[in-house]
Amino acid sequence: MLEIAFALLMVAALVAFADWRKGLFICILTGLLQDPLRKVAPDQPAYFVLFAGLIFAAALAGAYLSHVRLGPRVIQDWGRYLRLPFGLFVAVIVLQGLHSLLRWGSPQMTGIGLMAYLLPVPAVVLAYKFVLRGGLASVRRLMWFYAIFVGIWLSSIYLDYLGFTWPVLGELGEGVIIYDVGMVLKGYAGLFRATEIAAWHTGTTACFLFILIRGRNLSLPKIALIIVCAAALVGLGLLTGRRKVLVQIAIFASVYVFLVAWFMRGAAKFAVVALAAGFIAYTSIIGLMDADPGEKIFDSHGLQVRADERYQAYVLRGQSVIGDVGDRFDQLGIQPVMWAVNGFGMFGAGLGTGSQGTQHVADAANVNRGAAEGGLGKITMELGIPGLLVALWLLVALVRHIWRLLQGVARMSPLHANLAFGLVAFLTANIAAFSVATQAFGDLFILMTLGWAMGFLLAMPAMAAAVVPDPRQRTAAAGRRGMLPGVRGQPRFVSRTGR
Repeated sequence: MLEIAFALLMVAALVAFADWRKGLFICILTGLLQDPLRKVAPDQPAYFVLFAGLIFAAALAGAYLSHVRLGPRVIQDWGRYLRLPFGLFVAVIVLQGLHSLLRWGSPQMTGIGLMAYLLPVPAVVLAYKFVLRGGLASVRRLMWFYAIFVGIWLSSIYLDYLGFTWPVLGELGEGVIIYDVGMVLKGYAGLFRATEIAAWHTGTTACFLFILIRGRNLSLPKIALIIVCAAALVGLGLLTGRRKVLVQIAIFASVYVFLVAWFMRGAAKFAVVALAAGFIAYTSIIGLMDADPGEKIFDSHGLQVRADERYQAYVLRGQSVIGDVGDRFDQLGIQPVMWAVNGFGMFGAGLGTGSQGTQHVADAANVNRGAAEGGLGKITMELGIPGLLVALWLLVALVRHIWRLLQGVARMSPLHANLAFGLVAFLTANIAAFSVATQAFGDLFILMTLGWAMGFLLAMPAMAAAVVPDPRQRTAAAGRRGMLPGVRGQPRFVSRTGR
């Protein structure tokens, strides 16, 4: 079995190396196949989770040898708005990598930490170049490819729920057992290795399908199709036992509506209402975040079902989304920062100590990883308070840059703007999830997918400018579409396409 897996990996890597644009599609297939292959391999070796990263490395090497510029400076306006905070953030990561290596003596822990923080960077740049080479059509093809194949994988969750005992179904290890609503419930993962991973891909597929189906304009058939797809994915998401997927979708929807109302419709009041709904969804998600997979006990406020109403139990569990908001906000939002400082000091424990995949090394070194359950706590534990402040500075700089980006793209091309709005909403939902639960974000395939989404977003100004290259023509075109009155603020950058 291992020989077959490595042979397939070698062939896939050679194809990705020969054509780096195809490499992104192969990364998706590899990221999906690596979990069921690991389940049937002898001893279920953990290194299978690196397969998608190896394919991406091959694509990156192929792009480099094809003379594709891969530094972040190729991104439009990078040097003007992001170079300084990003450079300082990388410096903190390097210093904390040395700190971790010297303090704990584990190259494995330091290496995993470096991948977790730095892998999205080349993913962003390669996706940026992918869009410049192939245009919007290439983005849509990649997103459709992801949605179709992940959709096939997600359908296996229902097979798992129905009781099929195939070796490729179910979680690795103990899995998630939930004592709730008067029953013993199980989280179902299908072909994925864990319910956290399955839930993340469920929410991402829902977001991508909305972006793809919506296109430029909504119609009744499109609305009906979106509702059907959303209902099917929500049903599968409930079976994972990870209720946060519901609120992640709600955050995506509210942010998307806010952006459309603010930039394209001139409906400021409605935009504020949508943003408020997003904030409510975010506070709700805090009450839904569970700790690492293992045996869990939950209580959804006494909700009861009969023993023969198994699926109804998952529905009722999903309805109890607000119950523990206050406690979870305290336990996963603020307290982990204090725990990290109290346990490891102002400069933290070093890179990788809170990352997924390092738990065995951390346990052997008696590292208490409790603070790393929430995103703020994980960053504080690994990078210290200085690293947390630099990370927040980089986030603020990125948000300001994206806001300027949206202003310009909304004026130039509604088609590009709609895609940009969807990508911003998707990334915002993931930031909200990471801030209070980090488990899924240690997966290399997930990190690459997020990096690609950011790269697509940052490429939108150059792509929109290529449609109407003359600034005076862009203004006239926007005026003819009736866009100018509804766009707030003036674009503060000059669109230009870099190599």
